[in-house]
Amino acid sequence: MAAPQTRPSHRQYRIQRKVASIPIVPGGFGLQDLPRSYDYEAVFYRITAQLAVTVAATSVRAEAPVQLVPRVEIVSDGKNTLLSSPFWGISLAKYDRDLLAAGARVTTPPTAATVATYQVEAIGVHDFMTADGTRPKDSNFRTSALSMFQTRLTFGQPGDPFVGGTVGFGTGNNVDVFTAEVVELPASDGSYAMPIALKKVSFFTQTFAASNANAEMRLPAGNLIKAVVLRADGSVTAGEPSVTVLNNVKLQSGVDVRLDLAAANLRAKNNADYGQLTAGYYVGDLTSKGTGRINLSDLWDVTGQAEPKVVIDIVGGANVTLTAVVHEYILARRG
Repeated sequence: MAAPQTRPSHRQYRIQRKVASIPIVPGGFGLQDLPRSYDYEAVFYRITAQLAVTVAATSVRAEAPVQLVPRVEIVSDGKNTLLSSPFWGISLAKYDRDLLAAGARVTTPPTAATVATYQVEAIGVHDFMTADGTRPKDSNFRTSALSMFQTRLTFGQPGDPFVGGTVGFGTGNNVDVFTAEVVELPASDGSYAMPIALKKVSFFTQTFAASNANAEMRLPAGNLIKAVVLRADGSVTAGEPSVTVLNNVKLQSGVDVRLDLAAANLRAKNNADYGQLTAGYYVGDLTSKGTGRINLSDLWDVTGQAEPKVVIDIVGGANVTLTAVVHEYILARRG
């Protein structure tokens, strides 16, 4: 009788390292090469800035100071966008890392809107690993064969974290970039453990000048969707998240309906699953099981579906927009 086959044992160790400190250029961009050697678990971003208010503002915005970086991108080989998200999408809306349930401090906003200089901070993280998964490393990102691996930041203005006022930068305005990586070592037979999935995050924004009980926002088709994170904006003040404009959220493709909840009930479920979300944020995670670890087998397979979409009941207005941050997975082909 033949001996049973056993899988080779793969060894690994982790490294954590600083990549760069990128100066914030008002209205400009920052581009930074990322190291290409190992498997990425996560890329971290830390905004630090001094905001000098010389004419008093009306108020501090609810998400301050994430407005200083309105977009974060990670691109491989100069063409494959793996992450494109507002900074709030990797910080205040980072529901899948237990930050909210743990009460983690992800922002230090200005303490007032009066004339003074305020030291602010915001922390963001993009996980390639499936942080809330049964086996997080299944989606670690292997970089050893890449020709190029970069992160690109879009910068806002120093006054963006406030409503009104006159604001400039003081000293020490930067975004620190650092990483968590895994070094995979070969097994006794020379083989390496292989990730089975690739995570992709993208976003889009749609305006709603008029109310619509069945408005549609098309989702990307062709991969597997884990979650759609929504941010409703602008019932009173443009640029501020709001809980008063969204009435219902549905995720569907044809007759395949995966989520259909009143917006208030979706927020209640989010609070039960993850902790208190910023007002105006709604997480439609199709794999969520409360505090239980998620399974990639529960992903929404839209590879053969042409019209996955978000169907919403929304109260329109002059300042009303809805932003969707979409979390997708691409499964590796075997054989």
